[in-house]
Amino acid sequence: MLEHTDVAKSDIIQVSETEQEPFPYINVTELLKSPLRLSSSVADAQTISVELLLLIGTTAAPIKEPINVFYESEILTIVHRTKSRSSGLASTFVWCWLGRRSTLGEREERKLHDMAKRYGTSAKIVYQLAEPAELIQTLGGTLAIRQGSRTHWSPENTTMHLVRSLKGAIFIDELDLNVKNLCSAFSYCLTILGSIYLWHGRGSTTEERTAARKYAESLSNDKSPPIELLEGESDDDEMFWMMLGDEDFARADYWKWRKIFSGIPDPMIWRVEPDTTTQQAMIPVEFISLDKCLQASIYIINCVWELFVLVGKEARSSKRAIQLALDTATKISQEVSSSRPYPPTVHVLVLPSQIPLDLRLGVRDFDEAWLNNGEIPDHMSLLSYPDAAIHLSICSWGHTSMKDHDALPLNVGLSDVS
Repeated sequence: MLEHTDVAKSDIIQVSETEQEPFPYINVTELLKSPLRLSSSVADAQTISVELLLLIGTTAAPIKEPINVFYESEILTIVHRTKSRSSGLASTFVWCWLGRRSTLGEREERKLHDMAKRYGTSAKIVYQLAEPAELIQTLGGTLAIRQGSRTHWSPENTTMHLVRSLKGAIFIDELDLNVKNLCSAFSYCLTILGSIYLWHGRGSTTEERTAARKYAESLSNDKSPPIELLEGESDDDEMFWMMLGDEDFARADYWKWRKIFSGIPDPMIWRVEPDTTTQQAMIPVEFISLDKCLQASIYIINCVWELFVLVGKEARSSKRAIQLALDTATKISQEVSSSRPYPPTVHVLVLPSQIPLDLRLGVRDFDEAWLNNGEIPDHMSLLSYPDAAIHLSICSWGHTSMKDHDALPLNVGLSDVS
């Protein structure tokens, strides 16, 4: 809580100190063990059939092959029939995938309910960029999502597709053609003026490069091979860079280690809850885009090569949670340092803020506009660990530090200055 002193006392705002209780014990070794595994029932299931249907109003139209190419404007129903290897019993699972440009209306909901009821089950709603591992496994281990609509999309359009390996699957996401969507971590497939380009970032894995080549083949109408470019080795292609632009892109030096170190985990996120029981102080977040309390929360984002403490706009004065997050992130860095070329650096990102390019592209569902409630600011509120620690230790701030309510010091909230 902040207290306003007399104007004669240099117009200072005091931060009132409250006695902090000890932090709950966090077992970092256990924390880093991913809890996101396929259930035993899924592992025991043998696929009988998979059917993909496009849901429009009260109509569900079957989609022909390939069943693992979705479009952002669609509502899709995936009907998965399985048989248990152990018992031989058959069952049906129904998924409903919502593209980010789609709307699930009353008619679609009613049709979906009727379909699921017919199969003796209920439909599980899945949102774009938050597809669970079970669904991707059902689709064969690869999911491609394209912009626009199925009827108007064409490989002759100018397009950009990011190819990413994640959780043992391959995700191919179409992005806007812009150099700021390029990242050294991954492979890309681009269609530009009738040519197909494959660009492999220095950190892209063998699986990603292979998947990108296979995807390029599906876009080609002739037998001519794609133009293949390797970052820093053979990517001096004038047309390629002219179309993308000459601005900087996500090419942190650490991406070079990504394809070299085997067994490196995927990014992990936890929501920090310091005032709950020890077991719940760090809550795993599989998809941050589904977290409804983002702006009021503190998160630790383990990006493997660096760590971020993400502070929601309404949580900037949550000193205890921020301190616990910083303490835990530092311990994570120390814990993993023996399996990295260096101890990962800890940063603090305070919303609203522009998002560092490598973080935005490194976490698949990290949408910059959504993180900022639809309004991306013109500044980046990024603090180093030492600077964040200094902010938390300061007991008084001058009013000049409070002028911009979107860039308040850490440990100072909007309610403190209103």
